[in-house]
Amino acid sequence: MRRLPPLNALQIFETVARHRSFTRAADHLCLTQGAVSRQIIALEDYYKFPLFKRHAKGLTLTAEGEMLLPAVKESFARIEEMSLRLTRQRTDLALKVPTCVMRWMLPKIMRFQSEYPDLHVQITTTWQHDVDFQSEPFDAAIVYGPSPGADVQAVSLFEERLTPVCTPELLKDKPLAQVADLARHTLLHPTRDHRDWKMWLARVAEVEAAAGEIDAELGPSFDTLDMATNAAAQGFGVAISDLALIDEDVAARRLVRPFDTVLKTGWRYYFVYPDSVAQQQKLNLFRDWIVEHWEE
Repeated sequence: MRRLPPLNALQIFETVARHRSFTRAADHLCLTQGAVSRQIIALEDYYKFPLFKRHAKGLTLTAEGEMLLPAVKESFARIEEMSLRLTRQRTDLALKVPTCVMRWMLPKIMRFQSEYPDLHVQITTTWQHDVDFQSEPFDAAIVYGPSPGADVQAVSLFEERLTPVCTPELLKDKPLAQVADLARHTLLHPTRDHRDWKMWLARVAEVEAAAGEIDAELGPSFDTLDMATNAAAQGFGVAISDLALIDEDVAARRLVRPFDTVLKTGWRYYFVYPDSVAQQQKLNLFRDWIVEHWEE
């Protein structure tokens, strides 16, 4: 078996090389100057050559010391990086969340964090509704679609149920007694293709023919559902939104639902994480907590 140099002495060597002084290195390491000097002597005995040139005004590296220093720095940097990654695997949970569900998700995350303060949830919000665990630095994510995707463990959070929403004040001037009255309002779209309004109007047209006369191509488009809903909350028009994401606003009368018709699109929101890390305790802990508390 190959005998490695004393690793503690290598760390002290790097510190001495950085400070070019036994005294300053000793202060930095909270050691005595004699202890630092003995470690360097032990390292030089191992290599059978000096690593420093001692001068009255300080230290300089020998040619061999100059060669050794970059390898020592790189090695300790790699050890530190891997140690941080391994520690993060145990104590941090990097979570990717679409902005549209952040208002729904944040109170749950904060409650979880208060109950498990040693597990740090790192939240990244995004307009995207999917995740690529091979290329993105996340432990888990909230995704949206007809399925959770491949090679992941998934928990279904809620299905998408769309319905129009607006402020109570908007209806004072322009009531929405029937779907045909939408022609007098600005439709707010959470997608550029206006598909949500088109699908909802198509469903309503099955029983109310006038719904087919509403032009779903009209109205401004937004990048996310929450942006369109926020625009509705400011009185700019009628948005199409998801029941689960507006419950709080409807309960507080910040928004109202002018129609009873709810469209189930067949798409869902899922909590997902890779199959490859399915046994990690932190992921199972967060998953189990979400399953127990997601309706609260």
